[in-house]
Amino acid sequence: MSPAARTPAALAPSSGRRRRAPARTPPRRPAPAVPRHYLSLKGAETVPLPWFADLARGLEQTADQRAIMCLSGNAGVGKTFALDTVLAAKPRPARRARLGRLVPRPAPTPLSLRSDLADALNLEAPPKDPRAFDAALREVLAARDHLLVVDEAQRLDGVCFEYLRYLFDDPRARLAIVLVVGERGRAVLRRQKMLVSRTGVSLQIPLLTSADVAEVIPRFHPLWHEADRDALERLDAHWCHGNFRRWAQATHHALRLLRHTSARHGPAPHPLLEDVLDATWQPREDLQ
Repeated sequence: MSPAARTPAALAPSSGRRRRAPARTPPRRPAPAVPRHYLSLKGAETVPLPWFADLARGLEQTADQRAIMCLSGNAGVGKTFALDTVLAAKPRPARRARLGRLVPRPAPTPLSLRSDLADALNLEAPPKDPRAFDAALREVLAARDHLLVVDEAQRLDGVCFEYLRYLFDDPRARLAIVLVVGERGRAVLRRQKMLVSRTGVSLQIPLLTSADVAEVIPRFHPLWHEADRDALERLDAHWCHGNFRRWAQATHHALRLLRHTSARHGPAPHPLLEDVLDATWQPREDLQ
């Protein structure tokens, strides 16, 4: 075979038109994680609350010390949203850590927890052989800093907490853990004595006060920009009870009903929303 015949076609001289090299498409960068407002509420703004700074400092301390942090609060106060907001800003040194997120399935077992950890940390090896998986997982946790966020951590039982302790106590592990629980879940965590002794930061997220409502809600959504303080206080006392998720629900329902009213009767002045919401929304529910 002649040298010319061995030349690859892409490198061989062309007897006719020169073949253009295909244009190179720049690699896509993954979109940054943007926290999603409840009900994907259009027009909603992220309003930093006073305790956001405490959360950022707690995350920084937890990641820096490779410790455990407990984040608790009533359902709907904004724990997960706030956590996502602060993590998106990547406070130091948490930004150096590889982030893993998991929500344990109901009544988890150590095997299912291993499977969830494999998904959260993008591990290739499935946990078919627990001993081999644990060895591989410990090598991964020793290789670089990791920040593991466990939402709904109150679902874990004593055996699963012991497994997390086993990983956390490995002297080579570069692991920090954030446990997120509802208000009733705090009692579950307090029963784990080994957890209490290893917790460096414990932060309880409060409900909105009247002053918070007056300051935050007009900035949260354009619907409330012109609302007076007395109207906001009445809405909060009757429906929302200082709960941010309830305020998102109230905003969603009010916008839907206002659009419906406008379609039927034409544009109308901004009504007092107690009357609009009263017809369709139960004012009270258990928020624990």
